[in-house]
This record gives sequence, C-alpha cells and structure tokens, in this order.
Amino acid sequence: MSDSEDEAPNHFRSVGFTLEPDEFQSLLQRAQSSGATFVTPNGGYIAWSPGAGAELWLNLETGRDARTHVLRGVTPNFTGGGRMSAVVEGLERNAEYPLEGEMLAWSEPIGEAHGLYPFSATVPDFDHVAERELPFRAELAIAGFANDFAWWPSERDYEDAIANDETRFGTHSFVPVGLFGENVGRARSYGLVNGTLRSFSKAVNPATERPFVHARIETYGGEIDIVAPPDRVVGEPNVGAVVRATCWLVARVIAA
Repeated sequence: MSDSEDEAPNHFRSVGFTLEPDEFQSLLQRAQSSGATFVTPNGGYIAWSPGAGAELWLNLETGRDARTHVLRGVTPNFTGGGRMSAVVEGLERNAEYPLEGEMLAWSEPIGEAHGLYPFSATVPDFDHVAERELPFRAELAIAGFANDFAWWPSERDYEDAIANDETRFGTHSFVPVGLFGENVGRARSYGLVNGTLRSFSKAVNPATERPFVHARIETYGGEIDIVAPPDRVVGEPNVGAVVRATCWLVARVIAA
C-alpha cells in the first residue's frame, strides 16, 4: 500500500526499505519466500522481519477460486520496545485495502473513564482484530514514522525555544492531529508527539543495507518507537533530550 507519491517513500525509507521498482519487487519476492504466513477470514498476511526491527506486512486477498491469494497491499512497520496501554473503541476497515484498517483508541484507560486522550493508528494486520467485541483493553506496540523530527538537549532548552510560541506543547504531549477535520483512512493516523528520549540508535536494515534511525520516546501515556530516514534527523540526540515529531502511527495489539 502507498500514500501520496511524495510521502510513501519516506515511510518505507524510515525502516530502510525502498520503493525503487526493481529493488522493491525483489523485496516482495524475498518476503513471500521468507516471511511468516497468517491465514485470516478475508485472506491472510505475510509478515517479513529481516532484522533491526524493520518489517513488511503483505496483504493477501482471497482470489475468486478461493484457493489462490492476490497481493493487495504492503505496509511497513517497526517493532521495538515501546508499549502503550489503551482501550480500543473503534475499528474501521480501509475501503481500498480491506486487509488494513484504523483503530480509534484512548491512551491509559483509568477505571471506567475513556483515558487520557483519543488517537487513531493504522493496523497492518487488521483482520486479526476486526471481529473483536468493542471496546477492549489492549497493550499496543506503536511505531511512529516521522515526517519531521526535532530535538533539544534538555527540558530547559526546549522551554527556552518555545517561550514565544503561541501554541506551547508540554515536554510530554500527544496531539492526535489526524483526528482534526474530515480525514479518513491513513490520514487519520497522524500524531504530533513530544517526549523524552529513552534510547537512540542508528540502525541498518539487513535486507537492503540501507540506514535508518530509531528513537524510543516516553510521551504522555506511554512509550512509542519513532523511526526516520537519517536525513530527517540533524545530529545525534542525547538520552534525556526532548523530542518532537509528527508521525504516521502504526499499531499492533500485543496483548488484549
């Protein structure tokens, strides 16, 4: 699956993959031969994890003869150590790519309350959760594919930098910008994330030998893993730095 022509390469590049036609076709072939296959009511998935946390999820739709499967989309993902507790209140299948969809969730549910804030995230293995009774509590692994990435060495540096901003987001904040307006599909699954850097690494995707960066961020309500192409990150942020990134959010249910 892809976004607009200018965005899609950035999302795949964020975990060291490429959409260069010849190389991408080779990656798909390797994924189909080496990935783990999951059969679901509407087809299935091939999950390929070549290493360094990078993943490709291939969507396989059942063919007309019910014995074959047709490749209908590909979603990049990253699995790291970040986790967020949430209550999932909505699930919406993607109209164009039915094996993918979005979840509407609330972070850190407390008692009978919704939680701290709502957000949407793309689910690469949507069929695995599509029939669950709503609402349900879950532990989520959330990957943020950064459209932009900024950082400040300390909380004091961050506060000084935003002193004159009309909109001042806290050092730990999560703004579900994709939920504003009339967005649908993947466009809903965007968040503006501020948080404290817990770990930072320069990684290499073993399948392509292409580099990317990985930052685990403690934000309001939990931790998420942010990934980006190296050219999106200036310098090397220190642990404890304040990070701000606008991300496309991909989430998988780890436990429910």
